[in-house]
Amino acid sequence: MNRIIITVRDEVGVIADISKALADENINIEAINTEVAGEKGVVILTTDEPDRALRVLMNAGFRAISDEATVIRLRDEPGALAKVAEKFKVAGVNIQSMHILNRHAGYANVALTADDEAKAKVLLEDEDVL
Repeated sequence: MNRIIITVRDEVGVIADISKALADENINIEAINTEVAGEKGVVILTTDEPDRALRVLMNAGFRAISDEATVIRLRDEPGALAKVAEKFKVAGVNIQSMHILNRHAGYANVALTADDEAKAKVLLEDEDVL
């Protein structure tokens, strides 16, 4: 899954400006996550046209990058995420970002990136990778 990560100032209207820039170019936001720490914020989103969306956002003045996340499907139950995280810990692979994208019908779809994507793929071989 190709994600776009945007660093922003924590101020009124940022989400409106991001979503309008994409809407004006007829680009659909499929998923969005936002977090604020102090005066800074991070917006992580996926769209139906990630390459074009990245260009549109950069042209609109946003500091944006893209990365490739692996999406896995886990049972939505206590300990499911802990088992995956423990595999990474034992292997010495750092999980750099993780987002629960959605939860439905007893399952959770989780996007993650790691500092060693090749090792991460091996660690996730027994998981339901989407």
